[in-house]
Amino acid sequence: MKTVIVTGFEPFGEDTLNPTEKILAQIPSFLFNAKVIKLTLPVVYEEAFNTLQPLIDEYQPEAIILLGLAGGRTHISIERIAMNMNHSDAPDNKGNILKFKKIISDGEDGIFTNYPLETLMDRIHQAKLPVVISNTAGGYICNDIMYRTLHYLQNKNFKSYAGFVHVPYLPEQVLTKNQPSMALKPMIDTVLLLINELVNPIEPT
Repeated sequence: MKTVIVTGFEPFGEDTLNPTEKILAQIPSFLFNAKVIKLTLPVVYEEAFNTLQPLIDEYQPEAIILLGLAGGRTHISIERIAMNMNHSDAPDNKGNILKFKKIISDGEDGIFTNYPLETLMDRIHQAKLPVVISNTAGGYICNDIMYRTLHYLQNKNFKSYAGFVHVPYLPEQVLTKNQPSMALKPMIDTVLLLINELVNPIEPT
């Protein structure tokens, strides 16, 4: 049986919930002829990937879908590239603030997702889901784990699809904020579509 790993994050900063945890709770453990391994990661540099790595080694999954919150964005965003740099004013959940720090000292400057983005976006638009391609995963934990995951897969010569998907705030998170938000359902529907397309790819016509 094929395997997919889907990860989310614990809350961080001033937020007391993270939409990605709610997404994970709604995804079945078996669907589309695949086993879905769900994992909530710590919002801590390097530690997030160290939590994920054993599952990559154990399952060598067909696909890895990394989910994270990007408050302020209006759309679900599939990230095109991860940069080899941690640089953010925001502390992680252990208080670490990293600036101008390479993630992998001898790694390439950036690594592109190996998701078939053009095909995925065709399917997503057919489903009328509010998803765009983003060219920056930021400089925080989301970019860190995307880069580490893609670098690790390359070094191990694993053939897993891997990429990062940012989601906006939920409506209940912006009651006292002037920020955009999105209902949970389109987030879940997007993840389900990604799982299906990555596990059971249909060649473009």
